[in-house]
Amino acid sequence: MSAPIPAGGTARALTRRLDAAPDRLALYAALSDGGRRRDTMLLEALAGPSLILDQAAARIECRGFDVVLTALGTGGRAVLASVARGLPHRVLEAAADRLVLRFPPPLGDDAEARLLAPSPFDALRAVTTALRSDTPDEPFALACLGVIAFDHVDFLEALPAPAEDPLGFPDYVFWLAESLVVFEQGLAPRLVCTGFAGEEEGARHAHYAAAERLAALAARCEQVSQVRSSRAKSRGAGTAAERAPLDFARDERDGGLALVPPRPAPVEAEADLDDAAYGAVVSRMKEHILAGDVYQIVPSRTFRAPCPDPLLAFAAVRRLDPSPYMFFVAAPDHILFGASPETSVRVLREEGWPVVEVKPIAGTRPRGADADDDDRMEADLRLDGKEIAEHMMLVDLARNDVARVSVPGTRRVARLMSVERYARVMHLVSSVKGVLGIGYDACHALAACLNVGTLSGAPKLKATELLRRAERTRRGPYGGAVGWLNGEGAMDTGVVIRSAVVKDGTAFVRAGAGVVHDSDPRKEADETRRKASAVLSAIAAATAAGGAA
Repeated sequence: MSAPIPAGGTARALTRRLDAAPDRLALYAALSDGGRRRDTMLLEALAGPSLILDQAAARIECRGFDVVLTALGTGGRAVLASVARGLPHRVLEAAADRLVLRFPPPLGDDAEARLLAPSPFDALRAVTTALRSDTPDEPFALACLGVIAFDHVDFLEALPAPAEDPLGFPDYVFWLAESLVVFEQGLAPRLVCTGFAGEEEGARHAHYAAAERLAALAARCEQVSQVRSSRAKSRGAGTAAERAPLDFARDERDGGLALVPPRPAPVEAEADLDDAAYGAVVSRMKEHILAGDVYQIVPSRTFRAPCPDPLLAFAAVRRLDPSPYMFFVAAPDHILFGASPETSVRVLREEGWPVVEVKPIAGTRPRGADADDDDRMEADLRLDGKEIAEHMMLVDLARNDVARVSVPGTRRVARLMSVERYARVMHLVSSVKGVLGIGYDACHALAACLNVGTLSGAPKLKATELLRRAERTRRGPYGGAVGWLNGEGAMDTGVVIRSAVVKDGTAFVRAGAGVVHDSDPRKEADETRRKASAVLSAIAAATAAGGAA
């Protein structure tokens, strides 16, 4: 059974509150050189803290059953040494700045045994437990931020060989934060700079280095706040341009983003499966549904388009479709950005207990033109038998997943088919919760609950197997999760949808459609194009605005 790794070093965080609250996107743009500096990240959450990863101590990247930990500074070397001491039997290669761990493939048919068996999640677990936090009142003293790809499911299940992999996205990539900006509702933003050390002498040096980083980060934040404040005064508040639907153009003075009037932005994208080929996939999936193999399944396809400025495109997505999870991840070889409405897996304390939560979303209507129209749309959604049946199927999946890692008798449906309204659409949303069982942690919850049924189907394992055989390429992060977990065992992740992966100047936008027994192949193909068009339109608008700036 997976167990916490013995502490082999210390992590001490220094914190400071900011006097002013800079705009999150503008601050990230300034700190990351307009999104060009790799190993940085912006994660915005409606219901929890929003985070800017400015500097990381280490990168943790998994491909297959190998996990490579890379030290990105002196503190990272202490982390790698501690992890190596905690997982000695998994070490394949070890150097000061690089550690390679290898894990065995899943064996046997017992799902519970596979959940508790050694897996690449042990490396992620080790990073947040191998060092002892000397700052117990700071939840982000030990914090990992990152992305888990849909294809990580190979850790846990024996599936058909993966399809083509044009993206080459890792099965997961996380960063152990060294310098963070934390935004919380009702509080001034705070800076968290952590020093990592393996012994006492190193701890003093790490403390001084963290203090220097904290002072430099505070000065940069203050500079961004002052520049934007002076710009707002000179521009005037509430201009017509700011109230209209907007494109964006980069302002190189502070790496921030300034607004320009909208311009036409036609969407031109190439799909890996044309409409006819995708329709044929839908027809094959319907045959499996009629045969009783699955009840519902979500085949997807990928659209490609040029994306010369990913941060500009993210700014457009963020402004035009504000969502509970908005993210920009600058990995070494890829950039991932998007705006997702759906929680993937969350582990937070409620009344002192660690509670795991999954929030299935299924059932959609556009927002109405006014309040009365909104109410009519909501009533139509609540009375749609097909939408309700599909939603309840996903609630049942979530109940099963949460029960796997919950104390018996604590799993419950906390909210059933409520309607949440967003900028452009409304969704049916439910919440399934359970008290996390003894012997389980956030990584076990991830392993038990991912991938969510919303992006795979029901039953999940059979649906995933069929998708592997039917889809032309590996999914990469699409349908996976993006978020954070910390040394206290807390975690919050969102589903990676309404997103783009950018590699070598090309954006890959993936979208799927839920297929049931009476689905129409042509309509489902149209549905994937409609879903992808929201992100593709933002990319096109940003490209047009950037070219004119």
